[in-house]
Amino acid sequence: MKRKLMVSFSGGETSAFMSQWLWQHKSQEYEMQFVFANTGEEREETLEFIQQCSDYFGFPVTWIECEPESKTKYTIVDFFTASRRGEPFEKVIRKYGIPNIALPHCSRELKEVPITAFSKKIFRKHYSTAIGIRSDEVDRISPYAQKKKLIYPLISGGFHPGVNKVEVNLFWSKMPFRLRLKGYEGNCKWCWKKSLRKLLRIAKDDPAAFDFPLRMEKQFGNYIPPNRVSLLQQKGKSIALPITFFRNHISAEEILLSARSANPIIRDDNRIYTQQTTIPFIDFGDTDFVGGDSCEIFSDCR
Repeated sequence: MKRKLMVSFSGGETSAFMSQWLWQHKSQEYEMQFVFANTGEEREETLEFIQQCSDYFGFPVTWIECEPESKTKYTIVDFFTASRRGEPFEKVIRKYGIPNIALPHCSRELKEVPITAFSKKIFRKHYSTAIGIRSDEVDRISPYAQKKKLIYPLISGGFHPGVNKVEVNLFWSKMPFRLRLKGYEGNCKWCWKKSLRKLLRIAKDDPAAFDFPLRMEKQFGNYIPPNRVSLLQQKGKSIALPITFFRNHISAEEILLSARSANPIIRDDNRIYTQQTTIPFIDFGDTDFVGGDSCEIFSDCR
């Protein structure tokens, strides 16, 4: 009997590379299910890329969205019916409040919980989950990988011999299509885990990308669900109102205002094709929480 493998396809080029490689090289060993958890705040380019990958390489992708108040915890959608105005994200905020550094529950509730529920529905208990993390991102490996049966095909474990960002870029440069995003943009339009300089660049290029966090902060900035209060108390942290997404209690409105006069130059690491390539960029001294082009489930991007 084939072993069971749930493949988490985040929509980034790394997880897409992993997905097509597994489909081509491990289909004889594993019964695979490919799953994408849509938050409603993914960029349209990401959604198009996922559909292109499925059509071109031939592996089927199940699209799901979280349903935090339902017993199933997810609903199945597709490219045409997928939310594009943050509807799943808003459901999570209504239940758990605005996520931020104090309580970073968005990846857990929007991705990990529905994917886990879907996996157990399909495979019950006997399956592993493949995560698209490269050999240059080993710091993102979950400390609970063995317990949660997580595998990292692009790093180790008897799968691919290892692949880094440059190799992923070279692969996609030879394909008839690729993800039409700059490396610093990422799948989420405005992810609060990005550095300030990246957020300013994104806000400068596309102010509409911040429509959702701007609306959520106005609507839920003073909303504190009971479960959030108890969790913060357990962690010995306090709540400063109004609640915002971004680090240092910066609001979406403040980012948009600052972006008007800022002009940060950020390198596009999706265009780096050799280990020696360097692209000048301004570093404001702040860094992302994590590397990578996406929020992978069960990683440190949580």
